[in-house]
Amino acid sequence: MLLLFLAANLYSIDKAIVGVLAEPIKADLGITDIQMGLLLGLAYSLLSGVCGLWLGTLVDRHIRRTVLGCAIIIWSLSTVAGGLAPNFESFFIFRALVGLGEAAVAPAALSLIADMFPPERRGRALSTYLIGASMGTALSSIIPGWIVGANLHLSIPGYGLVIPWRSAFILCGAIGPIVGLLFFSVKEPARRGIRADAMRGPTAVDKLAYLWRQRAVVVPLFLGFCLYYVAFVGVAAWTAPLLMRSFDAQLPDFANMLGVILLIAGVSGYMLGGLSADSAIGSRRGGRLIIMTILPVIALPCAFSGFAPSLLLAILLLASISLATPMLNVAMNATVQEIVPNDMRGFSYAFLSVVSALPAGTGGPLLLAWVTQSVLGDPARIATSFVIVVIPSLLGSAIAFLLARRAYLRVGSDGELGNVIAASRN
Repeated sequence: MLLLFLAANLYSIDKAIVGVLAEPIKADLGITDIQMGLLLGLAYSLLSGVCGLWLGTLVDRHIRRTVLGCAIIIWSLSTVAGGLAPNFESFFIFRALVGLGEAAVAPAALSLIADMFPPERRGRALSTYLIGASMGTALSSIIPGWIVGANLHLSIPGYGLVIPWRSAFILCGAIGPIVGLLFFSVKEPARRGIRADAMRGPTAVDKLAYLWRQRAVVVPLFLGFCLYYVAFVGVAAWTAPLLMRSFDAQLPDFANMLGVILLIAGVSGYMLGGLSADSAIGSRRGGRLIIMTILPVIALPCAFSGFAPSLLLAILLLASISLATPMLNVAMNATVQEIVPNDMRGFSYAFLSVVSALPAGTGGPLLLAWVTQSVLGDPARIATSFVIVVIPSLLGSAIAFLLARRAYLRVGSDGELGNVIAASRN
């Protein structure tokens, strides 16, 4: 659990650091908002979307600690390499490799947690693991803010002196390979409900067929998650540029304040998410889907953050989605654990990542960039882009989760999905 916690911490840092340093990266590489949107979205999501199902299959069929260890080493070294990238094209490639490595983490970690803890403790276990992600998101603001504020230049043998944003990438990626190697020293937990000689399990076609048979629940459930993440990834990617452009601030001016507030919101969200998922409401039939329907509405204030009268209030409004997202992640992951068989969990988490990675991971940052640059035609109007993109995405998400709950409540206890749900509660 400690290593899983650290893995979540590291992938959040390496994922979010590009958005935090978007303005200096954009200036140094000489790129537009739309190109920056591609680096924030498509670059990270491309390989994870294309290879996600294969990674999920690896998790279901092979030793998960080995998959995790290799993945951490790959994305960490790619983060370091990104700090040395000379142009947009090479930076894009290294971000794609970061996304590929990190795409294996959630399926493997969530599958491991499902086998390490009984059903009544999984919500809290998930929240404990995911608190690491919130800490990483906070540190992705604090660490680069400190490095840029200190004007830290590193001297790299064979390369020379690197400017502060590049120093941040190198330092943030350097610790990952150590954590990755430590995963090879831990013991793999036994898979619940699966014989050791039955690890071949169903094929990818069988797993997709199962999800299609349960499409009345799965389609609106996954659609709601995707729409929510269009808003969340877009907001997270463009938070620093929003604050810098709307409030005439520099990164060191708000990095610590942003990091602390996001840390408080994220940790609180995961603690509340674990408690609510395991509560009387969350544990009852369709209860977690009630929670998931409410959470996008709680996140709505973030859309208006660029119009706040002060920098502090803007950050507090942005924290609304940082509070709601951890709660949604816990409820969503616990729901997926409940509606798919054990030998499909890694694949299903990966499939969820695939269907949300390209439209949400790519669409959120790119859509905000396109509205700002092509529709509004003024980088300073990024606050208006937040309103145009975020509000419809969050409201659509709430409606989709509501439809998923209606379908879930119609599931019969003697049907295929009903039997899977019953087995997951044992």
